[in-house]
Amino acid sequence: MSYAKTAVTAVLLFMCAFAFARKDDSYNQHYIGPDEDAPWEENALPLPAYPQGNEKWVDIYVSQTYKGHPKLMLDNIVINTDKTVHFILNQQSDQGINNLTAEAMHCQSRSSKILAYGDDVNKRWIQPRNSQWKVIGTTLNQLDKVRSVLYQTFCEDGLPMNQKELIERINTRAMR
Repeated sequence: MSYAKTAVTAVLLFMCAFAFARKDDSYNQHYIGPDEDAPWEENALPLPAYPQGNEKWVDIYVSQTYKGHPKLMLDNIVINTDKTVHFILNQQSDQGINNLTAEAMHCQSRSSKILAYGDDVNKRWIQPRNSQWKVIGTTLNQLDKVRSVLYQTFCEDGLPMNQKELIERINTRAMR
């Protein structure tokens, strides 16, 4: 019995010594890729042209009890190189008053930012003084239901790969 224990111990020691001696130095073990630890930086995009009235808008379905009529402009959705989605949103009231905003959404941080407010009288964008990224929260968020639907549309399953996939997501996730 002691011979078997000695043999097993010798084999285990040999395997450990072999594994330790066979150090693979063919790659850099301390390499950190360019995007792995770098903080995310927003790329500035110019504001889109103010809507003239002939653009294609789609209604966003939020819930049966949601008051208001949110609309998304289809012609002006842009996926930026910094992995943000830029879009124009119209949160139209029950009385038909337009509330336009040019916005961006960053999927990785689950946040959105209002880039500009629409001045429907003078047909121009007004930039806010202090525009900050705000966390959207969970998809069942009770405070910002419209942006939760937009997050589900743009961000779940990763960003859309092309315009066709984007339109398909809008049709199936936001318009129901």
